[in-house]
Order: sequence, then structure tokens, then C-alpha cells
Amino acid sequence: MNGPIHQIAGAVAGIVITATDTPNKESFVYYPALSGVVGAMVGKLPDLLEPAYKNPHHRQFYHSFTVLGLVAWGTYKAHEWETHDDVEKFIRGLALVGGVAYTSHLILDALTHRSLPIVGRI
Repeated sequence: MNGPIHQIAGAVAGIVITATDTPNKESFVYYPALSGVVGAMVGKLPDLLEPAYKNPHHRQFYHSFTVLGLVAWGTYKAHEWETHDDVEKFIRGLALVGGVAYTSHLILDALTHRSLPIVGRI
């Protein structure tokens, strides 16, 4: 997949979280435009950590099924988090938007013919 596709998928993922999360857990990160921008930035993050420039086999640890599982688990835990103040709500919102955006990148890459490594090199 290319960068713009990952950014669009991340933005859509961020906006979907904005639209579907529990209202009493929301913070100001839940404005659709803001969550879309954060999602677009995080949706590109795996390729910033492991650039594909002149390296078609760049998918290593940060592009692995292991990281996919860890990020999905962390996103689930953030979803279940009972926040008590605005700072916690903000952190939770960033974790959810960032988690689903990063996950969207890895799922798209997993659907290509190269897929993802199980662990990759760190």
C-alpha cells in the first residue's frame, strides 16, 4: 500500500472512533477534523519507523503481526478505561484514535501479497 492510502484509512479510522465511542468518555480530541488529522498522521507512522525508501522488504518489527496484536490489545484496554478527569480522557482519546489508525495500516499491509512477518527484526 502507498502512503496516501494509509493516511486516508487512518483518518477514516479516527473519525469512526469519534462517531462511535461512549459520549461520557469523550475529550476534545473527539472533534472529527482533529481525530481525522491525528488518525492520518498515525496511519503513516509504521512507514516512518521502518521506511520503504529503497527497501521493498522494510516490513520488520513495527510491521509485524506481533505489533498488530499488541496495538489491538492496547486499543481495547484504552476503550475499557474508566477515566476520571479531562487529562485521562484526552490520553484515552489519543490512544484510541492512534491505536485504530496504526491497526488500519497493519491490516492493509497484511492484505498485500507480502503480508506481515510474525515478529520481524527489532
